Formats: sequence, C-alpha cells, structure tokens
Amino acid sequence: MAANSDNVFDNVIDLPVPGAALETSALPPGGGVYAFMDENDSVLQTIGTQSLRRSIHHRLSPPDDAKRRRGADLRAIARRVRWTPTFSVFETYLAYLNIARRLTPDRYRKELAFGPVWFARVDPNERFPRWQTDTVALSTSGVDVGPFRDRSHCAAFVELLEDLFDLCRRHDILVRAPNGRRCVYFEMGKCPAPCDGSISPDAYRDAIGRSIDFATGGHELHLQGLEQQMRLAAAAQAYERAAYIKDTLARARKLLRSDGRLTPTPEQFRFLIVQRAGGTSRVKPFFVNRGAISVGEQVRLKGLGEAVPAWLAEFGQLESAPQPDAVYGSECIWLVSHFLLKGDKAPGLFLPASRLDDPSEVARQVDSRFRRPRRQSENMRDTGPAVPEVDPGP
Repeated sequence: MAANSDNVFDNVIDLPVPGAALETSALPPGGGVYAFMDENDSVLQTIGTQSLRRSIHHRLSPPDDAKRRRGADLRAIARRVRWTPTFSVFETYLAYLNIARRLTPDRYRKELAFGPVWFARVDPNERFPRWQTDTVALSTSGVDVGPFRDRSHCAAFVELLEDLFDLCRRHDILVRAPNGRRCVYFEMGKCPAPCDGSISPDAYRDAIGRSIDFATGGHELHLQGLEQQMRLAAAAQAYERAAYIKDTLARARKLLRSDGRLTPTPEQFRFLIVQRAGGTSRVKPFFVNRGAISVGEQVRLKGLGEAVPAWLAEFGQLESAPQPDAVYGSECIWLVSHFLLKGDKAPGLFLPASRLDDPSEVARQVDSRFRRPRRQSENMRDTGPAVPEVDPGP
C-alpha cells in the first residue's frame, strides 16, 4: 500500500464476521469513494459510486450463481470499509483520482473513467527543437499548446505548423546537422534543409519561435504574411509555390475554425465549476487553475449573493499559486476536459475565467442552473459507477 489509508479516507466501519449481515444504515445514502481493506488494512478494491449503501451492499452480498462476479469473494477477505463522501459525479471523479493515485500508484491510471487529452509541445532551448504530441503538459521547460480533445486534432495542428513554417519533419536526420542529408521534403520545397547547414541553427530557431507565436495566439498576422508571399510568388510566375501557399492557407483557416482545442494553452485552462453539495439547496465551488483544482466551501443557494464575490476573489488569488507536478496537473486537466467535452450535458456548471467579470451574473447563472427540483439525471448523467471497478488484489 502506497499510503496510510487513515490519512486518505474520512470514515471507517468494521465489517461483521463472514456470513453476518452488514447494517448499511451506518453508511450515508449518497455517493463517495470507498475501499475494502483486508485484515492488514491493505487495499482490496477502490471504488467510486453515486450510492455508497447500494454499492457496498451489492459487493458484500452472496454472488448470483447464474452470473458470479469476477475475483475473490470479498465477504471472506474484507475486514473493514473506508470511505469519503461526495455529492456529485465530478466530485467523485476528483476524489477517486486523488485517493487511488495515493493508495494504488502502480495501477490507478488504468482504472480512471476518463482518458487523456493531448498537448502539442516544443522546447525552443533544445539543440534540435521540434513540435511533438504528448498527454502531459506543464513541465518546467518548453511551450505547451492545448489541450486538444484528441490525438488526431493535436497531430493535425503539429502538421500544420510544420507546413506553415517549413519545419523539419525528419528529426532523425536533423540531429545530424550540419552533416545530415537532404530528404524529399527539401525537393518538394517544404523544408530549407537545416540538416545540412543550408540555413543556420539560429535561422531555424527563428522559425520555431514564429511557430510558437502562431500556436499561442498570433494567427492572423502570420496568415496575412503568407497571403503576401502567395501574391509575390504568383507575380514572379512561381505558380507551383503560389498554389502550395494557397492550399496551406486554406487548410490553416479551416483547421483554426475548429482545431479541437479546449483552451489555446494550459495557462488559459482556468474555470469555476459549481456542483451540487448536500441536499437540493446547497452547491460547492471548484476552482480550476491550470493543473490545480481547489475545493471551496459549500453554500446555500439563497446565500449566493454574498458567496460568489468571495469565490471570485479566491479564484483570482489562485492565478499565481504554485502548480502541482506535471503528471498530476495534466491528469486534473484530463478530468475537467472529460466534462467540458460533454457540453451542455455535463452535470453542474462550468464557467471559463473569461466569463467571471460580473459577480451578479455568475450568481444568476448558478441559481438558474440549480434552483429547481433535484432530478436523478442531475447527478447521474453518467450511468453506473463513477469509475471502473478495480479487481481485488491477491
């Protein structure tokens, strides 16, 4: 076990001897993350659910002979249950991530109910910089772009950068510079051959720098420059070059209209998330500041007028707060992105930082979203357990 479970969960209950019935009234009726522990207090399973009572009762009930559950019989080996309550699907996902990565660091990633999003990144200080796709961002060096909704969008964006700025596609040849051999991309007019010294390393770094400026927001100025190059090529009767630039421009404008990015860069990945808390009249804020997610105090809906300005003040103070390590920070971005990609079907309210200027409008949106009879669909948009179940260990 990677961490002391006493420091991970808020509550614990000892299980009766095998064969005796568990009094589930000792468990809260709502959701949470829980773990079955053996006699040595080692983790057998870590599970997220929207109903602790139902889920724990189900797993400790005799297996159906017609459809026996996989793995060991928990009734025979589980000695206690530890749990932390949650009040929304989002909170359950977040709690599961935080708990499972501490208790089962060797396998928690396989059990997450959300997959990665993708980032395009480059380190201009490397000897031979190149754009790459990755699921981890927020490192201390280099520039990250995204997150992108999937790998294909991210790869298409990197390919566009290579075309727009005549960047090297054959990094295996580039690393031999200035003794590399020109490849077919030079013959196609798509690369100035930094590999053999046809352009200097400083000139190539300048192209990388311009690609970074484009990728992080300087689109239009560069596209206007390409249009000028296209006109000059046509005037010089370099029609093949002009046609190539025209095609690249058209592809760039089409891709930029829907490039699959949730935010331009991780630095702009800042959201106020509001979810239900205990009961139908309470809500809880979550502050997303790049790769860090902070949890605020729950409040009653009737107190939003006072609470929201305090939320926004707290959120503003987090902008310069330290970030977690790159892996965990990226996983938090994956988690939030999982819900952002659901759009209007996502439970709760997700507001980007750019829409938080007016506290009264934020309060109105929160009130409008949550002041209605609580329906099962509000917190149960995702059917089944909040996370895939972990099979009991040996």
